[in-house]
Amino acid sequence: MRAARKLVPAGAAAVLAFTLAPAAQAQSPTPETAAVAPVSWAQRVSAQDRAYLREAHRGHLAEIAAGRAALRESRDRDVRSIAARLIRDHGRLDARLREAARRLRVSLPDSPSAEQRRDLRAVVARNGHRFDRAWLRLQREAHEHALWLGERQLRRGSSGWVKDLARDSAPVIRHHLHMVRTEL
Repeated sequence: MRAARKLVPAGAAAVLAFTLAPAAQAQSPTPETAAVAPVSWAQRVSAQDRAYLREAHRGHLAEIAAGRAALRESRDRDVRSIAARLIRDHGRLDARLREAARRLRVSLPDSPSAEQRRDLRAVVARNGHRFDRAWLRLQREAHEHALWLGERQLRRGSSGWVKDLARDSAPVIRHHLHMVRTEL
């Protein structure tokens, strides 16, 4: 096992943690097994847990929309590569989040927030290199906010499932932030 760890490149650690996360989730109690308990799992979800699920979902939707905008507007190979990575990773993270929200009976919004949509429109209004720089700055801010949101969930949240989502998404978000900062 030690030899296998040495073979994994540092950048792949976040991806490896992300792909192994569903196995860890299988060890958590399920709503089916919790149905025997006197209090349902949906009732154990705090206001903080619900807020995290909703805000993180909006963040994933915003990142996917921003990635698609960059693929349409940018001619920079590195920006387009980051955009494709964001679409793929945030799609996967959001699929897990949506499943947890469904099981916990938490309704999710259908779109990014008005502020997120406004910020993306402001970036898309730019051209060429100005678009790329503004897009990268927007991604830096969004990923810094996502990390803060996850840290707050780990401190204040009550649902183990929701805390697992925050914990498992952190390495992926940190990796995205590193890519964006490197490109800026």
